[in-house]
Amino acid sequence: MRDEFNVVGKSVNRSEALAKATGRLKYTSDLKTDDMLVAKALFAKYPHANILKIDTSKAEQLEGVEAVMTAKDLPGRNGYGILFPDKPVIADKKVRYEGDPVAIVAAVNEKIAKQAIKLIEVEYEVLKAYDDPREAMKDDAILIHENHGAAEKGNILNTVRQNKGDVEKAFAEADVIIEDVYETPMLDHTYLEPDVCIAEYDPVSRGLNLISPQQAVYATKRVLAPVFGLPHSKVRTQCPAIGGGFGGKEDSVLDVASVAGVLALKTKKTVIFELTREEVFRATGKRHATYIKHRIAATKDGKIIGVDSETVLDKGAYVSMGGVNAPAFAVTMRTAMYAAGTYAVPNVRAVSYSVFTNHPYGCAFRGFGVPQITFAMESQICNLASELKMDPIEIRKINMVKDGDTTGWGQVMKESRGLGLGECLDKVKEKMDWGKPFHRGNGPIKVGRGVGAFIYGTGIPLLFEGSMAYVILENDGTASVSVSSTEMGQGHITAMAQIAAETLGIRYEDVEVSVSDSGRSPDAGPTVGSRATTLVGNAVKDGCTKIKNRILEFAQGQFGEDERDLDVKDGKVYVVGKPEIFKPLAEIASKAFVSQIPLSAVGNWYPPQPSFDEDGQGNPMHAYTFGAHGIELEVDTETGDINILKSVLAIDVGKAINPSTVEGQMEGGASMGIGWAIMEEEFMKDGVMKNASFHDFLIPTTKDLPRLESVIVEHSNELGPYGAKGVGEPPLIPAAPAVRNAIFDAIGIRMNTIPFTPVRVMEAIKNNEKKED
Repeated sequence: MRDEFNVVGKSVNRSEALAKATGRLKYTSDLKTDDMLVAKALFAKYPHANILKIDTSKAEQLEGVEAVMTAKDLPGRNGYGILFPDKPVIADKKVRYEGDPVAIVAAVNEKIAKQAIKLIEVEYEVLKAYDDPREAMKDDAILIHENHGAAEKGNILNTVRQNKGDVEKAFAEADVIIEDVYETPMLDHTYLEPDVCIAEYDPVSRGLNLISPQQAVYATKRVLAPVFGLPHSKVRTQCPAIGGGFGGKEDSVLDVASVAGVLALKTKKTVIFELTREEVFRATGKRHATYIKHRIAATKDGKIIGVDSETVLDKGAYVSMGGVNAPAFAVTMRTAMYAAGTYAVPNVRAVSYSVFTNHPYGCAFRGFGVPQITFAMESQICNLASELKMDPIEIRKINMVKDGDTTGWGQVMKESRGLGLGECLDKVKEKMDWGKPFHRGNGPIKVGRGVGAFIYGTGIPLLFEGSMAYVILENDGTASVSVSSTEMGQGHITAMAQIAAETLGIRYEDVEVSVSDSGRSPDAGPTVGSRATTLVGNAVKDGCTKIKNRILEFAQGQFGEDERDLDVKDGKVYVVGKPEIFKPLAEIASKAFVSQIPLSAVGNWYPPQPSFDEDGQGNPMHAYTFGAHGIELEVDTETGDINILKSVLAIDVGKAINPSTVEGQMEGGASMGIGWAIMEEEFMKDGVMKNASFHDFLIPTTKDLPRLESVIVEHSNELGPYGAKGVGEPPLIPAAPAVRNAIFDAIGIRMNTIPFTPVRVMEAIKNNEKKED
């Protein structure tokens, strides 16, 4: 592989940047027209109740109402879900959380639609609502699903176990044992664009075109076709510009598209359904809350010899990405898989339970369960360092996986796929002036430093994992690329253009990339799991390579040279070693076209298939991203306020296709992780959300954040396009434990429940004072 590239590795401007900055980019809501019908849903009055009676007669008689539907009126299956179809389009007989629709309407305008919803009368039999999954998993708990097709037992959806070595022996032989309990909250993705769908009825095919912000156009198509009673071929899914996703819009698109779609089929007209911000909070998916018991066994020199953990996840009301049968355990699997973090631990036992509650369904959320378990493990290793009076960075370097080491899930790590954690830790140490004396504050203000590290797999460990792309070399030497993955602001379009340009030997500006339309591109898989740049990029590279090889084979007749002695650079086909002998690519492409040489190709790439055994051991991902986050902060011991002073995040990304967008991902992830650590939390009481607005659900602003310093580390991944690995989700993961460990360094108190709000900090200080008394 070349060390220097022409386009890859350069910080080029993002393709859509100007359109976004000037407000000219069209989002789904911007496509609304006056002749569209407006949909509204009547959501459940109670989070857990039997439906005794629904009367829609008054709503049906209201002038301007064109359709009123309850469960009995649906055209197909009343159930959908990415992994299992258990979430109803319209609740039938029972509601399981306050986001369940019990009736839907379509009217000529929003005002009439809202009036119609108010006219629908529903009688309920209220049932006990479960907020705590540990209560819901008890044998005497009321069943949230009486006959769930995937549930393991009672309200327990599934149990994932991981076993490696002899854990009991490790703890029996340990010099030191660290044990603690950790809690992480349910929280909202807080994407800026509310969920919305425009469903267009096609009178020719009698099918549907669904336009909506989403992260997986092909998954949406496959999941919802049975709901509409249509074959997959009659459902087209498109995603225009998307105002944030972070995993949530893999699922929430189904909530709005199912409603808009059935109403469009019913009325044979175009229907728009858009959630209010409060409805987004109450009805769409969230990060799984977790309750984690975690133990580590170590020798006196700091070597971790055993890890034992138990995690209970708040699944919410439906499966979503909670997982079903192996290997589709999804979020649940990762909380067990990463129980020992990024460390070469010989003995690991982890069990994770995914449990139904009457909360919004737990779905994918930047990190997919890894932030929760990493918070526990990285807090534990800090506790171990304190117990042994060792440096927190050095103890991590002693235990981290190296070339040839085996992870907690039994996968052998290879430097050829990038193992840059050691360098990341060194960069954090350098940038933080780690180990040097620093001012620890005056009076009630205490200053501390902390670090967190992580490992995160690129992609999703499912047998069908892979990507496809269309590539066309135009007669003028420019290129068109089409992929079904989603541009969410992460710079995906730009990265694909750079990869295509690098491979074809043309300018970045001469590549046009279109995305997110099942009618124009092959299945590239979902834009989740930090997989897009690596997997889709490999597919684009493959398609471009096929075309380039055809061009060079054809060009040998134009030059009188062997194709192996030809190459393409800067839009010119030239003789290697004799760059002065060249022909414009446009000239060669035009001649190839009239000579019946195909200038289009389907690119494909599939990673090694994942493998698991009954103990959860195997090779689920082809490559892993590593990183470390250093935090310096102040704690006001009189008010509990936390002030983040410094943030240094170093990540081994394999190869930064576009360094500026990678830095943007790192800064966004760091800020989101800090927000999770110090302020973000959804409050539920008897299944009802108490802070369903941006007024009450706090997210960090620029005033809450320091300068976010990002350090790109590159340990090339031999299976990635030009060495790349995933970088979308990883930046969030280490922030919370780094903040927690800095608080411990500042005030000497171990806080294990996030977020670390002023109230919690003061409670911890008061409780510590009582213990000392």
